[in-house]
Amino acid sequence: MDMQRKRPLSKKTKSAGTYPYLGCTTHKSQVKYVLFLTQKSAQEHGISLNSVLLSGPDLNNSLLGVLLRFRKDVVALTADIQQMFYGFLVREDHRNYLRFLWHKDNDLTKEVAEYRMRVHVFGNSPSPAVAINGLQRAAQEGEPKYGSDSRHSVERHFYDGLISLPAEAHAIDLLKHTQASLADSNLRLHKIASNSIKVMPAFAPGDLAAGLKDLGFDEEALPVQRSLGLCWNIDSDTFTFKVSFSDKPFTRRGVLSTVNSLFDPLGLVVPVTIRGRALLRELSTEVHDWDTELPADNFDKWETWKKSLQDLSSLHLPRPYIHQSLSNATCTELCLFSDASNWAIGAVAYLRVITTDGQCKVGFVLGKAKLAPQPEPTIPRLELCGAELAVEMAELILDELDHVGPQPCGWDKGLRPVSQFSSLTKVILKATKQRGLTQQPPNRN
Repeated sequence: MDMQRKRPLSKKTKSAGTYPYLGCTTHKSQVKYVLFLTQKSAQEHGISLNSVLLSGPDLNNSLLGVLLRFRKDVVALTADIQQMFYGFLVREDHRNYLRFLWHKDNDLTKEVAEYRMRVHVFGNSPSPAVAINGLQRAAQEGEPKYGSDSRHSVERHFYDGLISLPAEAHAIDLLKHTQASLADSNLRLHKIASNSIKVMPAFAPGDLAAGLKDLGFDEEALPVQRSLGLCWNIDSDTFTFKVSFSDKPFTRRGVLSTVNSLFDPLGLVVPVTIRGRALLRELSTEVHDWDTELPADNFDKWETWKKSLQDLSSLHLPRPYIHQSLSNATCTELCLFSDASNWAIGAVAYLRVITTDGQCKVGFVLGKAKLAPQPEPTIPRLELCGAELAVEMAELILDELDHVGPQPCGWDKGLRPVSQFSSLTKVILKATKQRGLTQQPPNRN
């Protein structure tokens, strides 16, 4: 444990309870880290610390928005703030609420003493808002010295620091300026990784991500990086999936856990995941208890779908929308398709890009699917739900993704273009309001 982060409790200060935590030790029984985690179940007289704290505003960027922007340009990089919560001090008069017990002088052979945290900790509900606000303030204070680009990169792209840029030189310059700007506020930007072998050697080995520090970038294969739950193969600059799950019981709880184990925020494998959710609905029709065994006659169907997930490990999908920077495109157009069946509705978005040399290229942006509501509406109403889903996707993408034309293009199932997407939005919202259908089954009572 870092001795700088705890101090003995002053006898003159008022007591405010003892903070629950979990301790982690190395295999040599020497303490390396102590994780301080508030647990809602740890209550005194029915009150826990988190129950009386305000969580503050959500200042973080949208995870999906950061991932959408991460795919814009050809040079991609990731970075992280080292122990970001610990970078911000707690007010002196609030530290008694973060008391904890630990061995004196950090020696496990000595008696237990009282300490209190001086910094914000994991598990406290206001810690994320405090940390993000502090991070943005640090970027603002560094703007006069390091430029507006470093501030913009923090405010727009930080959710574990994913960003893409059109050129290596720009990427190196921006990251160095951002790193120096945050360092002035005692925040260390490290765990740097990039798909460009020209970017990573520009930084100290200690600032690189695990697995990259001792590699010869020109000779060895670069390891797969995990970025916001996605597996990013920086060698091939592709997203892939690593599906590993233990055998769960054949119950509603076990099936749900397996279906949700595949994290896919961009909808890259929606055709697979929606079938799993449909199967969950089918299997649990007659069983309502979470831990009761499901009917054995459906077990083979479940095992077939579960084994099919292993094939996703061989799937590699390009990270960039096209193999050219969107920043340099002549024209970009967002195209959306939607459709529905009697068991599911879905929508998909693509970017149609005209490059500087006049070529037309198309890249996948986002996919979404939902199970059809029950009792089952008519197909026309389900198709209306699909069109509404496409409109919601268009609004999200236009809000989060730069360098996209202001007018998306919608296409019906006959591949006939709807040129005025804003008009389509008004029609859909009016129709859903009149029919009382917003992704919900009609009232048949």
